[in-house]
Amino acid sequence: MTDRDDEEQLTIISARAKEIKTGLDSNFTEEQLQRPLSRRMVHALVAATTAATAVKLKALSARVEALEEGGIKYLGNFQRAAAYAKGDTVTHSGSLWVALRAVPAGTAPGSDPACWQLASKGNKPAKRAPVGPTS
Repeated sequence: MTDRDDEEQLTIISARAKEIKTGLDSNFTEEQLQRPLSRRMVHALVAATTAATAVKLKALSARVEALEEGGIKYLGNFQRAAAYAKGDTVTHSGSLWVALRAVPAGTAPGSDPACWQLASKGNKPAKRAPVGPTS
């Protein structure tokens, strides 16, 4: 199933749950609403809730599976003109660096600790930016 199919199913289920709630609110007196629900109504409410939860879980499972398949994405040597996405790894000055978030072009590994994390230090010393405000 696609995300669109999941959304359509969720929309249908939500509409059905709203119909049930509207029916409960408008078709019964206050005294009737204080009585216990019929077994059939309870089953319908449980089924609607279970179906909605199943749709959400299926969509989340697909997202988790896609994330787990991604693994580490090694992009070779750092390129000044390239922008990097969170999780991309590059080699720079003999060390391996991981992007912690989206990194704009020109932000070299080691220059901004909010963007890059040193994964493995190589033979050459890495230049590190000072931590804290630089005024």
